[in-house]
Amino acid sequence: MFTFVAAKQKPLIIPVFIPHLGCKKLCAFCNQRDVTGVTEPTLEDVENAVKSYLSWSKSRERTEISFYGGTFTALPHEKMMHYIRKGAEFVENGTVNALRCSTRPDEIDEERVEILKNNHFETVELGVQSMSEKLLEKMRRGHSAECVGNAVKLLKNAGISVGLQFMTGFPGETEEDVEISCVSLSVLKPDFIRIYPFVPLKNTPVFNDLEAGKLKMESVETVLERTSALFLAAMQEKIPVIRIGLPQSDDVPLIYPENLFQVVVAKAIEKLAKAGEKEFCIPESFETSFNMAKKNVGSINKIH
Repeated sequence: MFTFVAAKQKPLIIPVFIPHLGCKKLCAFCNQRDVTGVTEPTLEDVENAVKSYLSWSKSRERTEISFYGGTFTALPHEKMMHYIRKGAEFVENGTVNALRCSTRPDEIDEERVEILKNNHFETVELGVQSMSEKLLEKMRRGHSAECVGNAVKLLKNAGISVGLQFMTGFPGETEEDVEISCVSLSVLKPDFIRIYPFVPLKNTPVFNDLEAGKLKMESVETVLERTSALFLAAMQEKIPVIRIGLPQSDDVPLIYPENLFQVVVAKAIEKLAKAGEKEFCIPESFETSFNMAKKNVGSINKIH
């Protein structure tokens, strides 16, 4: 019997997007401003985001403010502290439970971890993309796989939950690159991961190289297979996968199925079934994926 896991607790996350702020590198695939459609937020924007989300969202057990999109811990110190102090106000007056942010692994050190720990940050997401040194170089990430391990260790030692963001299907990616990332999960043991199959965004170096014929897109089927391999590797380590794919917008081309998460989970179940697995312990949120897989592979059983 194979057991799948899903995130046990889904807090209401109030996103504050800081696209490209703090980023010292231009990754080959990244264009946060076009994806989010926003520029540098003011403290008033933070206040308005919190009020807006709380006015229409359903009540949940936990609510968190998250600084997404840029490299939060690489912001100039005073600017970072402005955002932190504003977020901390909402924690300290009981409006939200905690803060979180996304950043690069090479912008994590003991000093910055201490700042986060002392200011209500309970979760940090690291933009990892891959644990293959060769692929990191192709992506122009500017950090090493070793750097990821060091950042994860520092954060976990401070009692901060760690999420890792991976990309699959980047042009030039090999099966070996994906396998390296899969194997790394057993060592890194993040608290959760996100998987973003590659999408060519306009005004990025990789988009320009694809347009010029210098690079070639992987087929959709290949990317879905590699995404399901990474998803399955996470499940084997009992690591929740909390998202697969970018949010849809006018600036994000629709390359993959709209029900991408369900398709990837179904592919993972099919792989296991074809390898001889017959029984699956699945969360209710994976039920549709199980039914999709069952149509293709036949005699498999689900257990809740």
